[in-house]
Amino acid sequence: MPNEVLNKPNAGENSTFNGAITGLYGDVLQGWAFNSAQPDQRLIIDICIDGASVALVRADQFQPNAQAGDQFHGFSAQLQQHWLEGATRISAMVANQDHWLDGQLQIPVLPSKEPAPVAAIVWHSGGLRIGGWSWDPQAPQRHVQVTVRESNKVLGRIFCDKHQQSLSYRSSSDHGFVFDLPWSLADGKLHIIDVENDLGQPLAGSPIKVCCWPEGLEGLLHQYDQIPDEQTMTLLTQVAKEQALYLPKSAGFGHYPQWFELFQHNAPPKNRPSQGKLGLLLISEGDIALESISLGSLRSQRPMQYQIAKGSAEDILPALAHLLKDGCDRIVPLFDGDRLGVNALEHLSGLLDNGNAWAYADCDRDGSHGERSLPWFKPVWDIDLFIGADIFTPGAIFSSTILNQALALLTPLDGLKSLNWHYLLAGIALATEMSHARVAHLPQVLYHRHHLAPASPEEAAASMDRHQAIAWLCQCLTPGALVRALPKYPALLHAQWPLPAELPKVSLIVPTRDQVGLLRTCIDGLLKNTDYPNLEIIVVDNQSSDPATLSYLDALPAQGVKVLPYPQPFNYSAINNYAADHATGELLGLVNNDIEIIEAGWLKEMVSQLLRPNVGAVGAKLLWPNRMVQHGGVVVGVNGLAAHTGNNLEQQDPGYLGMNQITRRQSAVTAACLLLRASIFDAVDGLDERAFPVAFNDVDLCLRIQQLGLHLIWTPFAQLIHAESASRGKDQIPEKRARASREQQGFIERWSHVGQNDLYYHPALSLDYLSGPYGGLAIPCRPLKVRAGKALVQTKR
Repeated sequence: MPNEVLNKPNAGENSTFNGAITGLYGDVLQGWAFNSAQPDQRLIIDICIDGASVALVRADQFQPNAQAGDQFHGFSAQLQQHWLEGATRISAMVANQDHWLDGQLQIPVLPSKEPAPVAAIVWHSGGLRIGGWSWDPQAPQRHVQVTVRESNKVLGRIFCDKHQQSLSYRSSSDHGFVFDLPWSLADGKLHIIDVENDLGQPLAGSPIKVCCWPEGLEGLLHQYDQIPDEQTMTLLTQVAKEQALYLPKSAGFGHYPQWFELFQHNAPPKNRPSQGKLGLLLISEGDIALESISLGSLRSQRPMQYQIAKGSAEDILPALAHLLKDGCDRIVPLFDGDRLGVNALEHLSGLLDNGNAWAYADCDRDGSHGERSLPWFKPVWDIDLFIGADIFTPGAIFSSTILNQALALLTPLDGLKSLNWHYLLAGIALATEMSHARVAHLPQVLYHRHHLAPASPEEAAASMDRHQAIAWLCQCLTPGALVRALPKYPALLHAQWPLPAELPKVSLIVPTRDQVGLLRTCIDGLLKNTDYPNLEIIVVDNQSSDPATLSYLDALPAQGVKVLPYPQPFNYSAINNYAADHATGELLGLVNNDIEIIEAGWLKEMVSQLLRPNVGAVGAKLLWPNRMVQHGGVVVGVNGLAAHTGNNLEQQDPGYLGMNQITRRQSAVTAACLLLRASIFDAVDGLDERAFPVAFNDVDLCLRIQQLGLHLIWTPFAQLIHAESASRGKDQIPEKRARASREQQGFIERWSHVGQNDLYYHPALSLDYLSGPYGGLAIPCRPLKVRAGKALVQTKR
């Protein structure tokens, strides 16, 4: 240990915490911390420069100098140079506790010449993926390579160069990795996997025990020759279902060919579709070779009657009119070069027998050698997502009713002498909304796109025809709406909805306790950098004691900010409900005090979305301070609970199917920055103070709003920085952990049925924390049942 390490007395001789700073290695501070009362706990350490907090890190790394526990109680923190300028000492304490670690460092300090172990960890959620992070404290910018092996067999090597959420508070977070284990390991047998870095050191958490069966524990039970008695089998099956809920498994998208063979049987439907007349609309520009590929896929269909007509995407009207005139009451579009999946026509046709106006299935892309690749797993019908990019219509079937309604709406354009494909789709979308039509989604891959088709919507070429058609659609929905293409992804579109001449008053509620630096940044951004004139800002002070904070709060009323004291124990739901009772705005905004404004138009964008018909609440795109995505919407059901989407994405990344750049509907959005009508907040009785005082209150709120028949909108065009839980800290002390456990259980009991069927998330996609939303394939996939969406009845503004 360096000579510069000093001792600092701790408060309380009976503390169960132990720990010390062990030294400074390059620009990396290392040490260890341990709680003898809870040996398995991995403490959160608050790194301080001259007593001011600069970083939070978890003590979960291998540290041979740790004097207690299992030696996985070490921590590392990369110090930024500007933190040290003019500073005199470095210290560390257990977060949210009055316990300082031994060995504060006096500045200037010579970096230790002692070797430091590579900081690393690996974890496994039970499927065919492992993940973690590794970085070299002596070369912090170097990307460590890890090797994955089973016994002496190397399964693969990978560089740790991906963003890792647990490193978000560090200056560089690109030291994570995700490794897809071979599909051959999904054999129901036990496999011991070793993971080591390029210095030959095992990662914390290695070796890993892998026992995976792609059809899940329930499927594995049926593989045994000796089936238990009925009562035992019922019990084991229930255990298997609960394990699938709480411990979901996943595999990487690279395993999609094997996954497809296992879960996409595409057997003929049990019930033959009705005797309606089916039309096949072949959309072709005259390439005979591509047409033959498409027509060849008809041989994979069971014999049934259908009529074929061919037309150009530039003018689809003659072919469409021919099919309608011949009495076709359901029509399947097929682009040349694309193929219909096995029995696709029967499955699609049957979807219209239950009163659906139109329906669609999932699609993927043919590989260059015919293999399956790049699945597009779709949500239920979402006109906002459709405006941004059309992922819905490859694999669709339309009733003659919705087609005729669309043609009637389109006729005023030019007397309908011609009609391109994109205008037809825009007309169908408009007819769907105006007639409150029901749209069905069959979560099954029934359509295979040509191997040269774009891998994802944002990779498509920009289409002026689509731009004009979507502009017409948005004008019909809301006169004054504008549509623009995204500069980086011109195939993706952004609808800008008009605001009324008199803007509604917005009351922004900002709970706070101390942390004057965070609060000042937030309030300055709301006052000076937010382009919205009719604004009420309410700061709710929850027992601040810091003199600087109290002085700042005293000065806020002079700037037009209302300050409400809330001298009660911290309860996020109660604090916001209390402030809402004192708010005078027509609209309410819930804003965390660790929000930083980076774009002046963020609030106008959110208000413009909220004022649209049937919108219940709007959420923003939140970024970590390093501009990685912190919140891209919420998926319900991740490990039985809920999780943000987009945590592995950079600000400008497209995300799955371009969704990181597209306005879309979600089942929930975070209350770190959430906008809703005060009347809706009152209608659902606000946030649930008793069941969810701290966590899951926003998701619960959104799901109750959704039960009113209203949509939750997430927009990437309102972007803010959010240092998540920076002011409150993480839930690590026993009381907070017990409360968090109660909230988790309460959420599961109330909403687990939604988590297994989040309508805006596909049942084939991952629900485990390791892969995260849109991060992989669920094994096994959840039930692939038909899901129906319905356009909601229009409500007045």
